[in-house]
Amino acid sequence: MNDRNRRYLESGQRCRQWIADNSALIPAGSLFETKTTQFTALVDDVENVAGEAAAFTGEGLSATDVKGSERLDMIELMTKIRNAARAAEPDHPGTRDRYRFSRTMSHQVLLATGRSFAEGGVDDLALLVSYGAPGSWPDHMTMACQEYEDSFGQQDSAVSSRIGKNAELSEKINQMTALKATIGHLVKNYCAGNTAALASWTAAAHVESPPKKKPPTP
Repeated sequence: MNDRNRRYLESGQRCRQWIADNSALIPAGSLFETKTTQFTALVDDVENVAGEAAAFTGEGLSATDVKGSERLDMIELMTKIRNAARAAEPDHPGTRDRYRFSRTMSHQVLLATGRSFAEGGVDDLALLVSYGAPGSWPDHMTMACQEYEDSFGQQDSAVSSRIGKNAELSEKINQMTALKATIGHLVKNYCAGNTAALASWTAAAHVESPPKKKPPTP
């Protein structure tokens, strides 16, 4: 949750508590009761959506971790294949050039390179195994590439879900804020003369200002 939404939610939570503490001032069956009941339910809803958004954020971080893990697994296998190709180079010139890669390659380039390694198994399976590559390394390489590519989808899905849930959260925050303003006018009418109730509502409805940014250090 961003700082703006957090501050507005905290204000809404204080107003919900005010409604609970001052229920005796809210006539049963009145529009005041209807609006405050709606507001209480809306704050509850905002809290639920905020929790879901936080869960999607955690899911996105988890998907990023998976992506990193799958990348490392693939690099480890590619390194073994590359080492075998380098060892084979003196006796089989050109082998080394077919199995080059860099750890700093982008995700898509690394994935494409891993697939080219797997395709090389058509001609070089037995050769590279004889120089220390893992047995059935083309199959292992194909599987590693697939798992790595699948991790892209997991991360993209988590990001999409998080964006959608944050948009829903912002919309409900706006609805809550608009309803709070309406209730604020009703409070002035229904609680006229009750200085304590009016003052406590004003304090509850107040939204804290964002923290001031520190000036850059000269």
